[in-house]
Amino acid sequence: MTGMGVVSPIGIGVEAFAQSLAGGLSGEGPITSFDAAPHPFKRAHEVKNFDDRRYGTHQLDPFIQYAVWAAAEAIENAGFNPSEVDPYRIALSVSSSKGGVHTIDRFKERFCSRPSAILGARVYANLVPNFAAQWIARRWKIQGPAKCYVAACATGTVAIEQGAHLVADGLVDYCLAGASDASIVPLMLAGYDQMGALAKGSMLPFHRERSGFLVGEGAGILFLETPESARARGVKIYGEVLGAACGSDGTHALHFNPAENALSRTVKNLLTKIDRGPRDISYVNLHGTATRTGDVYEVQQMRRAFGADAERVPMSSTKSLTGHMLGASGAVEAIACLLALDQQFLPPTAGLDKPDLECAGLDLVALKSRRAKIETALSVSMGFGGHVAAIGFGKV
Repeated sequence: MTGMGVVSPIGIGVEAFAQSLAGGLSGEGPITSFDAAPHPFKRAHEVKNFDDRRYGTHQLDPFIQYAVWAAAEAIENAGFNPSEVDPYRIALSVSSSKGGVHTIDRFKERFCSRPSAILGARVYANLVPNFAAQWIARRWKIQGPAKCYVAACATGTVAIEQGAHLVADGLVDYCLAGASDASIVPLMLAGYDQMGALAKGSMLPFHRERSGFLVGEGAGILFLETPESARARGVKIYGEVLGAACGSDGTHALHFNPAENALSRTVKNLLTKIDRGPRDISYVNLHGTATRTGDVYEVQQMRRAFGADAERVPMSSTKSLTGHMLGASGAVEAIACLLALDQQFLPPTAGLDKPDLECAGLDLVALKSRRAKIETALSVSMGFGGHVAAIGFGKV
């Protein structure tokens, strides 16, 4: 990884994001994008001060806007000029867990009352998850493979995994990989609220008083190339993808069955693939959504995966800062891992002053970040529908 771009509730741009991550700054606040007064949900982790006109995308759905912005930063951060290489040798692995839900919210009543082909086309062109990749390809004239994997809240992690394969297998020389999500609209929040997944107050992963997540939004995009290419270009290498593993648990749409061990098996598979043991892992970015059952499941599964070393390995949930960015979560959390490797610090689990007794014993980097020697970091993602993904990053 030689380039990173991020739009998040705790900062737009890698530098701002890194400062907030190290400083433990939460992006939580009152909802401002719509009138929340009639609704039971009042707070979220919104992106603030975003310039939607910078790349001429202001008429597009925010999930596309965020993806284009993050891609532009990743390209600039990598010191790369797409016009100087064969456009067929640049790939895209960019997606979203659900696409343009803002567009549905904005036009649903108008379309029902005055349907038209033009409005239908506009809705469609802003709705489908692959249109973020299409707009990135259009702007930088990229003509290589374009992948769009949807895996609920594991989408960003799977996108990076697939992007890494495209480069490592020699199918392309470069790849922009990541995900975007913009789901802070009444329709989506009402759904999560009815599921009992939304927090009644703040989002507090692994806390004894946790009650669920708050929704975040934004995008994370990585620029990937081979080590040989990066060294030939003389650019900074933030880290390397050591490997990834995926699994699934099909027993329930919303909950994971501890007896299936989907997460622990996936993490063990990853450790085997990257030829590392639990003692070799410096940090784990957990899924950590602050749901009552989800956090306990994840802690139990990490204990099963890491065995006696589970209490030694620092782990944290950066969703305590960004909120649950849904499909973009895995991509932004990958960037958090790369920043941890690059700047040698452990991102915190904010607000964790009273750990749940069922989560006690693990080093959850409570309250504030700390300096540490980090050589290898893992990021774990799970999603509704039983998706599980884990990816490993190493310092170069």
